[in-house]
Amino acid sequence: MIQINNRAMRIVPYTVVWFAAKPNLWGCLLKYYKQSKSSETVPGYRKEDFFTKIIDITVPVPAIEANFDKNTTYEIRRALKDGVSTVMGTGIKPFIDFYNAFAVTKGLKKINKEFYKYKPHLFISKAVYQDQDIVMHAYIRDHSSQRVRLLHSASLFRNENDSQLRAVTGRANRLLHFEDIRFFKQLGFKIYDLGGYAYNTSDAELLKINKFKDSFGGSLLQETDYLPISLTLLSFLKKTFRL
Repeated sequence: MIQINNRAMRIVPYTVVWFAAKPNLWGCLLKYYKQSKSSETVPGYRKEDFFTKIIDITVPVPAIEANFDKNTTYEIRRALKDGVSTVMGTGIKPFIDFYNAFAVTKGLKKINKEFYKYKPHLFISKAVYQDQDIVMHAYIRDHSSQRVRLLHSASLFRNENDSQLRAVTGRANRLLHFEDIRFFKQLGFKIYDLGGYAYNTSDAELLKINKFKDSFGGSLLQETDYLPISLTLLSFLKKTFRL
């Protein structure tokens, strides 16, 4: 279990709790539970289903790789032939800069300084091609459950008109996932969480992301997010009164 202290509207303190077995009843005041194992309705919380793809990394690496689809296996090998290298462990500030440049191209919300609150649990990896960072992954690590979860992934190929570089970047992303899996397995982690899955979506972009995650095999897992009613009310007030 991981606990991250934060503030709503920069004033009200609350805690984000990852991978808890079940929400605490009194936590409904100021605790937000992410990916809880429980599926029960708990008073004081708004319950939302959360789906993700997970890979069992306790088995030998060849067995993990055997579940990849043929194209993913090919792309990983091709990335190595292209000269893509991977780096396990890099700084938070370079990742924030890299991700925010990526976020602009996709219309996503940028990461701010609150990302540093995850620092004790963060791990960042990257893929490098011709001395240029082209893909980065940020993970949170829960040592108690031996689970590692992809938090953010970014690449800069959207800014590139060079079709060859775009292709290399796509292959590098697959290679980086594979090397991340091998690295975390060596550290003794048991579960590799691909960070969410858009279950029953009809959104074309989300379907592409689902297809990418499916290409690594694994299994679909349903968990639950529990949002405290107090934070739901604060969010409503903020939108209503533009606080």
